Amino acid sequence: MHSPWYNSNSYHYMEGESMRVQFESWFTKYKVDVVFAGHVHAYERSKRVSNVAYNIVNRECTPIFDPSSPVYITIGDGGNVEGLAANFTEPQPKYSAFREASFGHAILEIKNRTHAFYHWHRNQDGDAVVGDSQWLYNRYSYPHNEPTTRS
Repeated sequence: MHSPWYNSNSYHYMEGESMRVQFESWFTKYKVDVVFAGHVHAYERSKRVSNVAYNIVNRECTPIFDPSSPVYITIGDGGNVEGLAANFTEPQPKYSAFREASFGHAILEIKNRTHAFYHWHRNQDGDAVVGDSQWLYNRYSYPHNEPTTRS
């Protein structure tokens, strides 16, 4: 099931949006810190948002920032015969911290029981260059707000 939103170039789909809405209350209640999903052949990391509302009529996305919500990461950029979801990147909605239509891979480093460091790499860089990164905090053991900027 897809929730479409429109832009002037083409239709885009927030893949898994119906599943996010269905499970979000559990994610928040049980302090899930990060949710990994795939399928869209691109990369995106969200800000901590809750109940994202899509107004399809006027093409506006109104996110509600909520530090108790998880970070959502779409990591479907491992490659496929269909190519990248190039139209996925524009327009970047307000809930999105980083998005890019590139092949890549990610590493989640669990540092200790309170901190993890997540970093995503573009595969075409040829070097181990980080394209996006974020420190994540275990909200059970370290109930403090995360920095709002990229590390």
